[in-house]
Amino acid sequence: MSKFKIRLFRKRTLRRPTLLGWLVIITSLIVLCRISLPFMYNFLAVNKPIKSKTMIIEGWVPTYALKEAVELYKEDGYKRLIVTGVPIVNYEFISPYQNTAQATILALKHYGIKDSIYHANIPTNVFVDRTYHTAVAAKLLFDSNNWPMNFNIFSVGVHARRSRLMFRKAFGNDCEIGIYAPRDRTFLPQYWWKSSKGFRNVSNEFVATLFVTLFFHPEYNSSVDKINTGRYEDRIYYKRRDKYLNFTDPATSRLNKEERDSFSGFNYYDPDINYRVRAGFKVDTSIAVFGMKTNTERTPEYRTYGFIDFTINDTSYRLSAFQNIAFKDHPVYGKELFVPFKDLTNSSTTYVTGRYIDIPIPVSDSIIIDFNMAYNPYCAYYDRWSCPLVPFENHLDISIPVGEMIYKKKEK
Repeated sequence: MSKFKIRLFRKRTLRRPTLLGWLVIITSLIVLCRISLPFMYNFLAVNKPIKSKTMIIEGWVPTYALKEAVELYKEDGYKRLIVTGVPIVNYEFISPYQNTAQATILALKHYGIKDSIYHANIPTNVFVDRTYHTAVAAKLLFDSNNWPMNFNIFSVGVHARRSRLMFRKAFGNDCEIGIYAPRDRTFLPQYWWKSSKGFRNVSNEFVATLFVTLFFHPEYNSSVDKINTGRYEDRIYYKRRDKYLNFTDPATSRLNKEERDSFSGFNYYDPDINYRVRAGFKVDTSIAVFGMKTNTERTPEYRTYGFIDFTINDTSYRLSAFQNIAFKDHPVYGKELFVPFKDLTNSSTTYVTGRYIDIPIPVSDSIIIDFNMAYNPYCAYYDRWSCPLVPFENHLDISIPVGEMIYKKKEK
C-alpha cells in the first residue's frame, strides 16, 4: 500500500457562536437598529437650502406645507417660483384641473403669491419615474429662459433626499441644488416605525433612494422626447374631451334633445405627430368670391385666402385655405381660415364627403398644419345640417389616417 493518499477535502475547524453568543449578537443588532431608527427619517428628510432666487415646489405637496413655502418665498426674497405637476388621473372627469401643478398654483395664489408662477408638469404618457421627469420638465424651463442654474426644492419629509437626487440627475453636477423638507404631519418622525403610514413611507423611500443612488441611470434626451410627445398628445386628448362635453351639455350643444339622446360620442385615430407638418403658406386673394357648394341648396360665400404647400412621405401636396365672408369681421371666427379636404380614407374609415381643419390666419409664409385636428362636418352626425362640400382642388391622393373617424350612431 502506498504511503500517500489522494485527498479531495481537508478538515477545517469552524467556530460558531454558542447559544449565549447568538443572544449577544441578536441583542446587539436589535439595539443598533433601535438606535439608528430615528436617524433614518433625518437622513431621508434632508434639509439643506442654498442661497438662490428660484424655488421649485413639488406639485403633490399638501396644503399645510404650502403655507410654509409661501412664508419662505416671501421672507427669503425669492424672485422666481416653479411648481412641478403630474396628471390628475383619479378624478379627471370632475376636476377642473389637468394636473396637480394647476391646482397647487391656485392654492399658492390664494395664500398670497402675486408673482408669476411657472409650471413644470409631465404628460399622461409618463407612468414611471415621475419625479425624474418633473425634474426634466423643470430643466426645459431653465434652458428655454436662460435662468441661473441654482434653486431650492421644496418637498416634504422623507421624499426630499430622493427628489434632490432626481433633480441632480436631470440638471447635472454643474447646477447648485438646495432642499427644504418640512415635517410630514401624517406620522411622528421620531417614532415613524410605530405607525403603518410612517413605516411604509420611510421604508419605501429608503429602498427607493438606495436604488436611485446605485442603479438609476436615465437617458435625458429620451425623457425630453417622451415629454414633448406626451404634451402634444395631451393637447389633442383635452380638445377631444372638451368637444364631447360641449356636444352633450344642453347649454352648449347644437344638437337637439333627440339627437343628444342618440349621440354615442366620437371616434378618433390615435394621435400621430408625423402628421403635424410645417408647411409653406402663400397669400393669394385674387380669386373672386364664390358660393361654396354644400349638401343642400345653401351656397355660403367664401374666398380663397391662400395656398398651403406641404410634404408627407417625401411627396408634395397643396391645399387651398378659404375665408368665410359672412364671418370675416367676427372677433373669433374672423381670425381663422377654413381648410376642407378629402383623402383616401374617405368612405372606409373617415366620413365619405371629407373632413375639415381650421387654422389661424398666418402672419408669415410658414405655418403648422396638424391633420390630427381634422374633424367631421355636422352633417356626418345628423342629416338636418347643411355642410360645405370639399372643392376638387383639395382632394388629396394620399391616406391621412389621423383625426376624427366615421361617426356611429347609438342603437335605440
